[in-house]
Amino acid sequence: MPQRPLEASDAVTARARQPHAAFAARVSFRIGGEADVPAVVPVINEAYLREAWLLPGPRMDEPRLSDELRDPGTTLIVAETDRALAGCVRLQIREADAHFGLLAVAKHARGNGLASMLIARAEQEALASGRDVMHLDCAKELGLPPLYESLGYVAGGEEFGSRWGSVQPFTLVEMRKALR
Repeated sequence: MPQRPLEASDAVTARARQPHAAFAARVSFRIGGEADVPAVVPVINEAYLREAWLLPGPRMDEPRLSDELRDPGTTLIVAETDRALAGCVRLQIREADAHFGLLAVAKHARGNGLASMLIARAEQEALASGRDVMHLDCAKELGLPPLYESLGYVAGGEEFGSRWGSVQPFTLVEMRKALR
């Protein structure tokens, strides 16, 4: 099945941006909770709008995120700049490894390397919980594998098909990184 070509507004930087020291100094991280759900869900949904041609939105809703956060193996890492929500990432600690997803950066914080910082923070949390491998899944058609490869992730298996209510089939790429 033909893929919709990426437009300039869809383009993903082939390499992850590393934050400038001045920006990084303004970022603080904390573990999010139920009280953060109403603020975090719109940031997630806005960040995932670029995928709407493939995976119709909304990407997340408040009841589902609240439910996920009740799982003791799930952590929401929240980033703030100047006390304003700047982004988040969901970390799931599994029996033998860790998985991150729902990586989202607020519009006002984009282009500063915050996504790289959030991933690094998720990796630190995974190591602290005794996991030494991090996993993620991404859609190949969105051009994401090179971004994650620039952060040390290696593509594993690929699976083509429809899932998660997709508009059309896509290639799911499983990626992993050894944390030690």
